Amino acid sequence: MDTIVRLKDIVDPSIQEIFDETKDQLSAKQQYKELGYMDYSPSVPAPKFSSTSGLSVAQLTLEGTPYSQENRTQGYDVQMTVKKYTKCVTWTEELYHWIMNGNKEKAMEFREDTQAVTQSLYERIDTEAAKPVYLAHGVTFQTGGDGVALAAYNHPSTEPGVSTQRNIPLSTETHMPLSYTSLVMARDRMTRYYDLKGVQLQKPKNLELWIAVENLDNAERILRSTLLPGTNYNDQSSLRNTITIRVLDWIPSAYSTYWALVDKSRVTRGCRMVWGWQPRLEQESDYSKGTFYRDGSVYFCSGFRDWHWGWFTKGDGSVVAL
Repeated sequence: MDTIVRLKDIVDPSIQEIFDETKDQLSAKQQYKELGYMDYSPSVPAPKFSSTSGLSVAQLTLEGTPYSQENRTQGYDVQMTVKKYTKCVTWTEELYHWIMNGNKEKAMEFREDTQAVTQSLYERIDTEAAKPVYLAHGVTFQTGGDGVALAAYNHPSTEPGVSTQRNIPLSTETHMPLSYTSLVMARDRMTRYYDLKGVQLQKPKNLELWIAVENLDNAERILRSTLLPGTNYNDQSSLRNTITIRVLDWIPSAYSTYWALVDKSRVTRGCRMVWGWQPRLEQESDYSKGTFYRDGSVYFCSGFRDWHWGWFTKGDGSVVAL
């Protein structure tokens, strides 16, 4: 029974190293980092975020006339609440015994178990990170601070007199499938977004197309072809190599037609991955009747504080709200 005492908290350096290597390998594959989410560690469990406008267009001032004064406008507050997700993994005292006696097969079994629990936590993170594409058109995922969904026809401003904006197709259009024409339209409409003061934003500089894997072949044809798909030989494609294709592996197949055009720089400013703590295996483990129990957990939430970073469509040809 002396080996049980030694192994109760998995403190043996050789075993701890196995877990550390596994964590590094999986961390490099976390997709949310590739999407541009900014990590944030709050001091409260439900932090609030808001944006601040610039100033409106400068006014003509005649000689001797005082300069016009204007205050910056604060955006809507957005609250995000961190949530904990857990997974329990078990090992037997026999497994520990053979690992400590140098059995490589049992050591690999231990590694696969730790990899499985860590992977389940990482999967939860990436699943949450993909939701802004296929749940953007409702409030199931998150309601914005302006009281509407991420993808909506009526994003209001906190500044009186500034018109509402939309980041979905017009009501006279459908939720258009991914095509050369619809992608050009999405890009052009993103260049016309304006801030809380009604001042037009800078042209998107780092465009990415977020799609499900089922749309990859179509996206490759649109964005990698020298010539315009389906037209005469002298029609050149203006989109070639101007937009990065990003496949979100965690978009469910039921939403495979959904797609979004995003500005990666704006994503970094507008989306947050709020951490209570990163995925971890707890230091304490319980022992009962020859089995060790160890908990893995992650405490986090993902969300957006601003909608200007993307243009969204269901891509299924359905009717667009208003």
